[in-house]
Amino acid sequence: MISFIKSQWAIILLTLLTFLSAFYLDFMKEKLGGMNVLIGATTAFLIVLISMVIFALMARIQVKEDYEERYKILEAFIKGQGLGDIISERHLSEIERKAKDIWVFTHDMTNDIGVQEAKEQENVIFETVKKNLADGKVYTYFLPNTQKIHGSIVDFSDKHDYEKEQVSFCLIPPDEFHFVSEIAVYDAENEAPTQAVQWFPSNKMNYYIRMDEAHRNHIVGIGKMLLQKFGRKYNV
Repeated sequence: MISFIKSQWAIILLTLLTFLSAFYLDFMKEKLGGMNVLIGATTAFLIVLISMVIFALMARIQVKEDYEERYKILEAFIKGQGLGDIISERHLSEIERKAKDIWVFTHDMTNDIGVQEAKEQENVIFETVKKNLADGKVYTYFLPNTQKIHGSIVDFSDKHDYEKEQVSFCLIPPDEFHFVSEIAVYDAENEAPTQAVQWFPSNKMNYYIRMDEAHRNHIVGIGKMLLQKFGRKYNV
């Protein structure tokens, strides 16, 4: 049915119906007069209305097909360029909310203590961490063992409520902390599928990229090695 509506025969038929309705109305006016003219006019109007509806339907079908075609082209481009693995901060927060345990490799804990002034906490990741801790999720932070980080840990403890065993810190000597930008690993210590993302090392781009299996496993291996070497601390 749709293929017929889109065909040139449908257009020809609708055009003929429109002309026929005009001739029909003129015939009714000259031969019959009176009420029959009104009936004829109504009939002609209905024919034209139906024609308009069909033309509108044809236009919608064509627009939909054009949209679907362009969507397929865009989808193929995104997959071909690897852009499907680029994650916004809000998308990241959704992933983090679903995780049971979270590892964070970070220089300064900025996302988790809020990037804005203490009185204006609106950071997406900050709010996600706060909710996750309230829900009993477990966090492990891999941090350079610096004076600045100890201050960040104090800020973290002041801004979040959590049980002692929920949050641990793996403090690493600065000369052995080789992470260029923040990395988050989700569900590395349970049976759920593990995911890992890394923040683009640019202050102009607040986006993350999802790691493939090989890089994810490499980061998980590094995290386990660091935990074995430096341990976990719950009270810093």
